[in-house]
Amino acid sequence: MAYASSLTSAGFPGITGSYGSPQPAGVVGGLNTYWGGGLVLWVGNRSGLEAGDGSSPKRHMSSLFGTGGALAALQGSLNYGHVIFVMPGHAESITAADAAVLTGAATSFAIVGLGTGAGRPTFTWTASGSTWLFDTARTVIDNCVLQLEPTTGTVTVAAPITVSAAGCAIRNCKINTGTDANNKVTIGVTTTAAADGFVFEGNTVKGAALATMTTFLRIVGGTDIVIRNNRITCGTTSAAVGPIQNLTTAAVDAWIDNNVIHNNAASSTACITWALASSTGTISNNFCRNMTDASNAQIVVTSGDMQLFENRGVNNSNENGISLGTNSA
Repeated sequence: MAYASSLTSAGFPGITGSYGSPQPAGVVGGLNTYWGGGLVLWVGNRSGLEAGDGSSPKRHMSSLFGTGGALAALQGSLNYGHVIFVMPGHAESITAADAAVLTGAATSFAIVGLGTGAGRPTFTWTASGSTWLFDTARTVIDNCVLQLEPTTGTVTVAAPITVSAAGCAIRNCKINTGTDANNKVTIGVTTTAAADGFVFEGNTVKGAALATMTTFLRIVGGTDIVIRNNRITCGTTSAAVGPIQNLTTAAVDAWIDNNVIHNNAASSTACITWALASSTGTISNNFCRNMTDASNAQIVVTSGDMQLFENRGVNNSNENGISLGTNSA
């Protein structure tokens, strides 16, 4: 299996935030210097390029998933810090449940998309039961377009992404949740109580107002969950449930910070619903908009031992948001 690459061009987004290096060559050098030869693989399926073993951009694998894909090539290896670079223009469909099953038990790897805007690699969920399970520790995806529904036909994708292992992250991605009332998701991202340290950071989430869902990001338990610096615009089916929700099991020491959240469903009243009695953590510096709650009382709903700092809410255009929550004595 191939390891290092000689690519030296700089300026790709997403890499610095995840690996502290400004370009792929720096990541390769870091892997070989500090971690004893973690795999660096390349994936791309643009026409005119020769498919190969993933050893370089010119010898890329043609898929992330499947028996000949990059995830299968990790061969269940643990804690090597592998990096899979997905090239600009790559497009791949997720057509079945547990599409990444051939990852096996591999841990501590990242999938990093190269390119900017619409040129980033795109993964599209095409069937109601299609899923990508983040079920091994420290799985990271960075700087990709995640099209959670197929945009045509009549398809509601029930649970496109479930995170059930510790240390996973979704960063710097564009995530589309619904085109219209016929093409949408039920819940975009779901975590389980085993998803300690999950990070959802720097993402842009967009869904049409008619493409309502139960919630976009459902947190079920877990410790040290981080949700920060995201822009989330989508609608929920129940007016009083926000696009971010803690349900069933309390989350401990959660940090929800510096997000812009717009529940764009016509009857919406909530943006963050974090109301379990045993939940703990901080909700700070979030800017939230609903559509109908003139009191703004339901924009951020909390219970337990959650601390609120400088969250602001608005329910009409061209208004300055008011401070949310009860002021401390």
